[in-house]
Amino acid sequence: MPELPDLVIIQERLVQELPGEIIQAIEIVDPIVVRNLTGGQSENSFLNLPFEGLERNGPFLNFQFGSKNLVIHPMLAGRFSLDPKYKKKDLCVRIRFQNKVLNYADDVRMGKVYFTEPEYYNQIPKYTDQGINLLSDEFTEEEFLNRLNKSRQQTRAFLMDQTKLSALGNAYADEVLFDAKIHPKTPCYKLQEEEKKQLYLSIKTILTNSIEYIRKKQAPLDVKVRDHVKVRNRKNEPCPRCGTTIRRANVLGHDSFFCPNCQRMAGEQFIDWNKTY
Repeated sequence: MPELPDLVIIQERLVQELPGEIIQAIEIVDPIVVRNLTGGQSENSFLNLPFEGLERNGPFLNFQFGSKNLVIHPMLAGRFSLDPKYKKKDLCVRIRFQNKVLNYADDVRMGKVYFTEPEYYNQIPKYTDQGINLLSDEFTEEEFLNRLNKSRQQTRAFLMDQTKLSALGNAYADEVLFDAKIHPKTPCYKLQEEEKKQLYLSIKTILTNSIEYIRKKQAPLDVKVRDHVKVRNRKNEPCPRCGTTIRRANVLGHDSFFCPNCQRMAGEQFIDWNKTY
């Protein structure tokens, strides 16, 4: 999925491309991803409306058109493209402006496109339940520790809980834990104070560095940049820090990748997660 660093760059790019553009046509190629929350009006009520802004709310992008909004939740495989000739079979929705074309594509059809208005935001799953914005000034060490100290979750599950932190996905949760040298299954209440503070610093560092890397990469809008990650999807590869073989674990239904040497788990375990190969 496009995760927070990806969405920041997508937002930057589209804000540069769409100002002044007016919707001329809306093509719904696959209605399975579309939700209409406009009080009975059709999507055609968006026609002739000008693009006025684009906000990010956790994993959601909110396109503003006067009093109406197009909210897109890309989820696992959603992608954006400005290619006017985009004809891949994963195309779901195409918005035609005067001079631009915005395509939303999703080959697994898990993402959602909401034609809506602010009064209906509470009908968008998770939209109004987002936790603290990890890129905001409100995300302080004190606020982070306050939320962490109240949690009984495994650390990786806490990091990915969007009602607490908005928002880390699978890839960057793994990268944050690797940077902080914390095993993904470690319960939050077992973290030492210095580990908690390092976890906060790692979130800031990983997100800042990843945003800057993707920005400099200048890849096409629909390309997911992941060549900078150190452990995510690198099972059986050597750890870039110590050379130990990277392992994979299941954390509440999600694959997690970690170094069993750098990210050791304290205490007895049913499965020896510290085993190296």
